[in-house]
Order: sequence, then C-alpha cells, then structure tokens
Amino acid sequence: MSANAPQSSSVSPLAPWQSGDVVPAPLNIYSCLVEQEWVDYNGHMTEAAYLSAFGWGSDALFTYIGDNDAYRSAGNSFYTVETHIVYESEAFLNEPLRIETRVLAVDVKRLHIHHTMFNGDNGKRLSTTEQMLVHVDMNAGKSAPILPHVAAALDAISKSHSTLPVPDDVGRVMKIKKK
Repeated sequence: MSANAPQSSSVSPLAPWQSGDVVPAPLNIYSCLVEQEWVDYNGHMTEAAYLSAFGWGSDALFTYIGDNDAYRSAGNSFYTVETHIVYESEAFLNEPLRIETRVLAVDVKRLHIHHTMFNGDNGKRLSTTEQMLVHVDMNAGKSAPILPHVAAALDAISKSHSTLPVPDDVGRVMKIKKK
C-alpha cells in the first residue's frame, strides 16, 4: 500500500451533517504527492496511478461519512461498479495533488460521485473521474441498503453539493465523431 493511502478513522462527533453546520461544497478531503512508483517510462504518472489516487479520494470520502474499519468489519462496504476517467494533463514525480470530491446523487443502495484532480500548488485541473458505487452486504454477497448513519451523511452532502453546477464531463460518452 502506498504511503499516500488515507488512514481509516471514525467520523468526528462534530461532522457538519450532525452539528447542523454547512457541509463543504465540494469536499477537499484528500491530497498526496506523486510517488516514484507511479511514474512510467514517459516520465509522467501512469494511467493506473490516476485511478489509485482517485480511489484514495473515495476512501477519504468513506472515512468522512463513517464507512470506517468498524463499518466494514460488520460486513458493509461500497463497491465501485463503473468508472470513467478523463486525463487532461500530466502529473510528475513529487507533484502535489489535491482531489476535490462531489456527491452527485445517492439513493438507497447507490452512490454517484465525481472527483477532480488538481495540481496542489497551482490549481491546474489534471484529471476527472465519475464513478457509480453500490453499497453491499459483504456477508450476503449482494447489494444492500446503506446503513442509516452513512445514508444521513451522504444525503446531507448530496443536498449541499446539489447547489454546484454539474461538472461538464458527467455522463460523457466516449466516441469518435463521424465526419
């Protein structure tokens, strides 16, 4: 595991959705540096490293909402079922990265999120990903309703994030335009 992987912890008792405070829109809860093993023969971050960094951004979101070690030990988790990554610019060794997270939608079992990766120093947008996740009961091996405390957190975040414009790449279809 990378040194940049977020550490799991429980939700702060003063989480915004619990205290009535404003939920940040978007969330800025994960940052890291590009590591040597993330860099390929072209001298920039590999495709897989972008996905890993976005995955750690998702892990930071899970920790933020209360999907922590205890939650997973009880057999609950989110599984990613679809991912679409758009690579916009290169990232290089030791470059600071900041992942901005938006909850686009949530229902009883599904979570639709969007991450944007920025250079942590100059704010240049490097990449985006749109992801659909399904909540699962790992003991039963099938989808299951999100537990109430996590659902409440996601509902509050989704409500806060609904005031933001929808990112321009959400729902984007990959194709070569016919001439």
